[in-house]
Amino acid sequence: MRVSLKLGLKPVDRVLGGVEERSLILIHEADPRSLGKFLALQVMKEKLESDNLVGYFNIGLPLSTFTAVAERFGIDIKGHLRENRLMIIDTFGSLYNLRQEINNVWYLSQPIILETLNAKYLEVIGAHKEKWKRLNMFEGRELWGVAISISDYLHMFGPQKTQRYLEMIDLQRAKSDVYKKYPAGTNVWVYSGNDVVVLPLIYRKASYVLKTESRITGEERVVRTMKIMKAPNLDGIPTFEYIVRRDGVEFL
Repeated sequence: MRVSLKLGLKPVDRVLGGVEERSLILIHEADPRSLGKFLALQVMKEKLESDNLVGYFNIGLPLSTFTAVAERFGIDIKGHLRENRLMIIDTFGSLYNLRQEINNVWYLSQPIILETLNAKYLEVIGAHKEKWKRLNMFEGRELWGVAISISDYLHMFGPQKTQRYLEMIDLQRAKSDVYKKYPAGTNVWVYSGNDVVVLPLIYRKASYVLKTESRITGEERVVRTMKIMKAPNLDGIPTFEYIVRRDGVEFL
């Protein structure tokens, strides 16, 4: 039986009553000015501060850049790593050999190609889940995965290879002991931009889709909106305006 979890985004939790455990939530950042990535950071912040477990997949940025942005947003990255609530898989650092020796930050073994990428992820995820199990950290905690942003794979590998990768990972994970031996998480993916190859595939895969857009008013003010595009039993397309502040996302 699926359990309903609070996402940490107030209008989504109010309208939908939360999200199903082990589901995939896509945040589609339709334009970069909408700052949709910060909705994922808000989820990450809420979950870590409420003593849950988060696995963060760092794909397209140097880890130092992500850490600086997250820390300014009020996420104590170093503290959560130190207290074992947060684990990071640094895909970017693995690809470009930019490695930092930090506790609970993992890297993938070379060579890194899309045909073997998921197997390498599973190896690292399994190793860290074993650590969480050894520390008895699963008990009473939610498990979340956050990836910012999946669309960075397009720049690294191209759309067709990325499409094939996303099509095969579900089958590989269904066969993996990592998701049989240990708890499985609820995942939040951010996808930036628009394309006709990969984005439609993720729309189909996701149980929930939140789309962020922005516009500039006559007063030169940026208006950012989030639409709930897809959810079980969704009636209509609820739309909410929000502001990104240094201490979090505020919905108006």
